[in-house]
Amino acid sequence: MEKSGETPKWETLDRNILSVIFNKLDAMDLIMGASRVCISWFVASHDKSLWQTVDLAKLQQVVVSYSPESRDKERPVVFYNHRVDDNEIERGLSFRNVLVNFYQCLHGEVEKGRSLREVLIEITKLSGTAPKNLFFNSHSYIKEKDLMMPNIEKLVLPRWCYHNKKSFRFAFSRWKNLKTLIIAHDHNLNGGFEFQAVGENCINLTNLKYLGYLHEYNAEQIVRCFQKLKRLSLRCSFLCVRGVLSLITGLQNHVILNLTHCVFHDVALLRQNVPAIGPVPSDDLVQSATQKLDKFIKCSNDCSFCKGWWERLTLTSLDKSRWHPYDKDWRNDEIEEFVF
Repeated sequence: MEKSGETPKWETLDRNILSVIFNKLDAMDLIMGASRVCISWFVASHDKSLWQTVDLAKLQQVVVSYSPESRDKERPVVFYNHRVDDNEIERGLSFRNVLVNFYQCLHGEVEKGRSLREVLIEITKLSGTAPKNLFFNSHSYIKEKDLMMPNIEKLVLPRWCYHNKKSFRFAFSRWKNLKTLIIAHDHNLNGGFEFQAVGENCINLTNLKYLGYLHEYNAEQIVRCFQKLKRLSLRCSFLCVRGVLSLITGLQNHVILNLTHCVFHDVALLRQNVPAIGPVPSDDLVQSATQKLDKFIKCSNDCSFCKGWWERLTLTSLDKSRWHPYDKDWRNDEIEEFVF
């Protein structure tokens, strides 16, 4: 190079080398940065190896509008910026920061952000049908148009997931290869989850993680629709004891169950005004799980995480609709298949 007097240029880098470098970037860096530098970088950003996993779970988000009263009204409009760490996500979701960001949006100060729909369109242009793993932020608001990647094997659905039955079925009809499903479900926001639509279309599903309020009806649906299920995590959920017992006895291929950081209640006892809510599973539940399953995971009786959550709940009023503050930890799980 020195003899010829030529200066090496970034755009002349071998495409394989560029792919190795680009693999260190996140989705936003690729779609808003690297792919727009020059033609050679644009071509390199289409490498399928870069898009096996589309991870949107750690993108900074600014909620611009929010109206949860009716499904027909406007839903949250979320702008995404660069990837951030867990502490920044926690600060970004605080009420004060939402108000500040809303003010900035009104004054045109979030022009660097992109709506989730825009982000997904750009990702699809570069990735094509390559993605096998799709992870949303727990507070993302998604529609069926955001779920068009056809070859997904591992899917993480957020709390804000609005679908009518027809669109929900259409979305899941495309995922014949889906093996692992992680759902952050809020019944008060979304109504009942369409387990039947998933079970009818995703016949290869063997791993399910459900975060939310599990009552007996949910459990009955899971047993009916997911007989091939092997691994189930209910980590960080409000659980009906009878519902969990029906899962243990009803799922014939079930081998691993995770019940860490949960709150348990018994509907029958509650109707008799008997306090039956707490962070420790009942003895009959533990016995049933231990006898039936190959692996049963639960917290110790002195789990500091569970005690802290329980104390915060009982300071006010215990309500199954209160959402567990799992956001900064929901990527983790004691069962390897659910880590993302």
